[in-house]
Amino acid sequence: MGKMGGFTSMTPKFKSKAFSKTRGLITLLNDEILHPPAPSAFFCEMKDRLFRALVAASQFIKGWRVPVVLLRGPDRAAGREVTLLVAGQRHWTHYFIHRFFAHEPAVVRTRKVVVWRLRALLDAWQHEAEMTLVAIDRVSSRLFLKPAWLGIPVWVGSSMLVPADWKSLSSRESRIAGDLRRVRNTGFESEVSRAAEDFELFYEKFYLPTVRVRHGENPFVVSKGVLRAVFRQGMILWCKSDGEKLAADLVLLREPGKMAIISNGIIDGNEDWLRKGVLSSLYVFSVELAWELGCTSIFMGGSRPSLHDGVFRYKKKWSDALYRHGGLVSGQYDIRLRWKHLPGPVADFLSHTSLIHHDQDGFSALWFFPRDLPLTAESLARQHKDLTAAGLRRFRILLPGPPPPGFVCPPHVQLIPLADAARLQAHELAEWEPGGVIGAEAA
Repeated sequence: MGKMGGFTSMTPKFKSKAFSKTRGLITLLNDEILHPPAPSAFFCEMKDRLFRALVAASQFIKGWRVPVVLLRGPDRAAGREVTLLVAGQRHWTHYFIHRFFAHEPAVVRTRKVVVWRLRALLDAWQHEAEMTLVAIDRVSSRLFLKPAWLGIPVWVGSSMLVPADWKSLSSRESRIAGDLRRVRNTGFESEVSRAAEDFELFYEKFYLPTVRVRHGENPFVVSKGVLRAVFRQGMILWCKSDGEKLAADLVLLREPGKMAIISNGIIDGNEDWLRKGVLSSLYVFSVELAWELGCTSIFMGGSRPSLHDGVFRYKKKWSDALYRHGGLVSGQYDIRLRWKHLPGPVADFLSHTSLIHHDQDGFSALWFFPRDLPLTAESLARQHKDLTAAGLRRFRILLPGPPPPGFVCPPHVQLIPLADAARLQAHELAEWEPGGVIGAEAA
């Protein structure tokens, strides 16, 4: 076990005397993890592929009977009575259900159906719902659903290239300078551990409570065995104050030069510590650790697939790319979405819950400009700057009226009047490229 001092300088060097005690650990990590013998690396890769294949097969078998539920209640945007059709695992769709309805909806009808009959049931019930969500494993989705759905990842991963120093990172994103000042003022310290008892503490007192607080009654909890296997190839990065452990990252060194934050947690799930800067501190400490280990990139884990998600919004100021978050279980799933009519409740839903969706080999975003904001060039530019994220292939913005004169449209942005897209399905809108005539496609 070794200690690292808190943030002390604007250079990629550890200045704390406490960190000198961890040199032996860092050498061990570099020797055992960053530079493993070739046969061992090959064996580990084959073992990982086999394990993932077994997990995929288990999820396919587990999901052969699919729960389908029709939900009704007032929508979050305007309080209108709306209906949502949902199929599959609730913990994958709970975020969107919560964002669509103003409060817990009533169950109109529910049924379980074998997966090869799911498509027929959805087609029979879809006319009753404004929108349909399906969360089944990717194998079943390819086999039993039509391609005419918008594909949404369960989680979107954010990553960053490790900067040369703090100055270069702060110049790219001005808000990071504020985080650095905050970390310096808190006096938090970091500590790296590979002790088995620290993993037990992390899982029981940090990870589990945090997941339950963040994700409510339908959390997806990674088993202790899976995270223990990760820990054996990585470490715990603690954030401490006066010797008390307050928050932590579970860190994995995936291959030479690449560091991944697999999960994190706050003591007892107490989010008051977020406001005191423990999360900002962990980001700073992870960059410092990457410098010491010679890593060139950090994979910061997954967020909900929406530009409006709070975790995603925080990560985007650090990240410079997006990637498919390949969790052992969550990576086997995608969410499929389609709607009955775009104008009305669905468009209003998109105004406060933009969607990050699959687009070829990357991600694009879909958002409806809120009706209660003035549709001017200045307002549109301000909203775009607030929402956009590095790594998006396209950012399609639906507008309640014609594009405002004077707006300078960035190359990756597409402005689409809602009236022109009214008859398009979700996947048709997401496949449209610049130069396409939406009205002609819909005719």
